Amino acid sequence: MKVFLIGYMASGKSTAAKKLAKNLGVESVDLDAEIVKTAGMSIPEIFKAKGEKGFRKLEQTELRKWIGKDNFVMATGGGTPCFFESMDEMDAAGVTVYLQMTPKAVVDRVQESKQERPILKGLTNEKMLDKVTFQLKKRESFYSRAQWTINGVNLDIEELAGMVSHSK
Repeated sequence: MKVFLIGYMASGKSTAAKKLAKNLGVESVDLDAEIVKTAGMSIPEIFKAKGEKGFRKLEQTELRKWIGKDNFVMATGGGTPCFFESMDEMDAAGVTVYLQMTPKAVVDRVQESKQERPILKGLTNEKMLDKVTFQLKKRESFYSRAQWTINGVNLDIEELAGMVSHSK
């Protein structure tokens, strides 16, 4: 079984992947962490050295490497489904689940989190909300192609495990 969790930053993909993988008895994979491991540098360093285009190529290569494997739950990057044919490839390879969040819920989580989000750094609450709203609208056409959409705010891992267990 291959499960791909997609959604915007701070939607809980990494946390959900760990819990879901444990529930299903498979490996948990964080695509961003795999990219960092392979590249030998942090994501901000990759962006600085190679630009977004270079990062997206690394992301695609790493995603395809994992698509060739089996028995995992992957937390993808927020932009992963939006580049190349990644969404189609994930849909064809396994079960895709969109952890849907409202812009306000994303901003609330970002503000509560200790994790640095360079794209939102230094923005006021209002500007942050505007940026998140804009990007979510832009990405929705990709995210909505997931086989399952689930509320990321009140995520129930047991419910999610039941859904994906009966898929594919």
